[in-house]
Amino acid sequence: MTAFTPRKLNPDPNLGDRLRQARLFKNLKIETIAKKLNIRAEYLIALEEERYDYLPAGLYGKNFLREYAIFLGLNPKEFLTDQQTKINTNFTDNPFSQPIIKKSKFLIFPRIIRNILIGLAVLVCFLYLIFYFKKIVFPPTLIITQPEKNLLIKENSLNVTGQTEKEAEVKINGELVLNNNNGSFSQTVNLKRGLNNIVIKAKKKYSREKTVIRQILVE
Repeated sequence: MTAFTPRKLNPDPNLGDRLRQARLFKNLKIETIAKKLNIRAEYLIALEEERYDYLPAGLYGKNFLREYAIFLGLNPKEFLTDQQTKINTNFTDNPFSQPIIKKSKFLIFPRIIRNILIGLAVLVCFLYLIFYFKKIVFPPTLIITQPEKNLLIKENSLNVTGQTEKEAEVKINGELVLNNNNGSFSQTVNLKRGLNNIVIKAKKKYSREKTVIRQILVE
């Protein structure tokens, strides 16, 4: 006669054991339940084995547990409440899945700053090129401090003075005039009786000419 060995019943079976016991009590197979609930059999097995990391993240996994418990005649609210700590580590309120944030998402803001800095650098370079081109091509500044416009004098000579850019070449009536490092120049011009036109021109190497004309009347 076979000796009877008493077995202790688990007074507080865990979530997986309770699901398995309810299924076995109804003499149901995992595959049968999976077809009726339209839930993959491996997900039901994962619930019974409490392998929550195998379940799809989000409300899908929580709904699987709820539907499985209801099908077995168990209280789903009690299941979710009793095992909330375990379930929360895998189930979220995201209706589809738990989003995995890629590292590149964290770089969006620095990337925006980088693009702004690159844009500013390009803009500065563009403005510098415009300024440099303007400085090369545009005629130099030419200010005549003496003589004044429409001057009437009795002398046969006149001192012409002015200011231009230091790299500019100055000519008065076609004759080259030396200017100092600051762009200042001075030249004595001989005059004749009557109306005299004094033509002062300034030009840089690749620029257009700047021309100023003074009319002097000698009595």
